[in-house]
Amino acid sequence: MAIVLSEDDRTELAARAKRPDRRRAERARIVLACADGMSNMGAARSLGVAVKTVAKWRRRFAAEGMAGLDDACRIGRPKADLVLDDAERAQLTRWARRAKTAQFLALRSKIVLRCAEGGTNRQAAADLGIDESTVERWRARFIAHRLDGLRDEPRPGRPPSIQPDQIEEVIVATLQTSPGLDTHWTRAAMARRTGLSESTIGRIWKRFDLKPHLRNELRDALSGPGDARSAPDPAAAGPPGDGVRP
Repeated sequence: MAIVLSEDDRTELAARAKRPDRRRAERARIVLACADGMSNMGAARSLGVAVKTVAKWRRRFAAEGMAGLDDACRIGRPKADLVLDDAERAQLTRWARRAKTAQFLALRSKIVLRCAEGGTNRQAAADLGIDESTVERWRARFIAHRLDGLRDEPRPGRPPSIQPDQIEEVIVATLQTSPGLDTHWTRAAMARRTGLSESTIGRIWKRFDLKPHLRNELRDALSGPGDARSAPDPAAAGPPGDGVRP
């Protein structure tokens, strides 16, 4: 069956062929190839798809037009709406801006915020650059358990002794504050500030390659020497009475 396109259809198909949704783009390219007079076999060879795939979308477009290229509605339980109250939206927004130490929570928050805007899981996944199954999982967890559902479930064995918020506090304090009169943070000083043990502070610094004493030395080096001149070395003047006699 011949495919004849209007100018509007051709423009829309050309736009769809460039979109990141691979399946929809492929369907648009199939119809464009068929409209250019290619046979099913010729279009299949040109596009690297099966002949039956070309035949399917040629037939669907001929029967239904542009609507025929959309996925058919699937039978099954509809997805529950995801609606946020003001407090939840505010908390999710804060979590979405977390530092690198808590990116897992930031991503889950972004997923929920995006789902609350509407659209399908597939659209949310495409917007965030992640897998659709990841969106489905955290959407369902949030609907079932709200904010608590975005946290990691307790793991078997010994519970973690330090939380992401505490790690973030140590990193921010190390990089952005100073310990009063001391030249740089020590494990003991940071432990007193945060309530963590000195060994825990040491592990955090090692994990994130933080070296407070080196940062202080670098600051001193960049500040340059002072204006005071060093005193001459008495040993360089030689013993007394060695001057040249007239």
